[in-house]
Amino acid sequence: MQLSHTAYLALAAASGLSACADPKPISVERAMAQCTERARAATKPQVTVGIGTGTGGHVSGGIGIELSADYLNGRDPNEIYETCVVAKSGEKPTEPLKL
Repeated sequence: MQLSHTAYLALAAASGLSACADPKPISVERAMAQCTERARAATKPQVTVGIGTGTGGHVSGGIGIELSADYLNGRDPNEIYETCVVAKSGEKPTEPLKL
């Protein structure tokens, strides 16, 4: 059975729309854990340091600094946490933000 070009377009459109649907909510506990990390990133720059050795004793290192958009915009971590938990789980947090 062959499909017409119109049928292919209709199938493609339906597939695309289903991909845009809201994701399934996660548990409020899992959302609170994920959102705590996002709120923490809004309080200060995140710094990472790495040192490694390669063949022949070559030593290399690096420093990384990450600034979240929430930090740069001066957003309140408590507001970020609550909004994030509601968006991910559909429920308000059951515990306050603990940084």
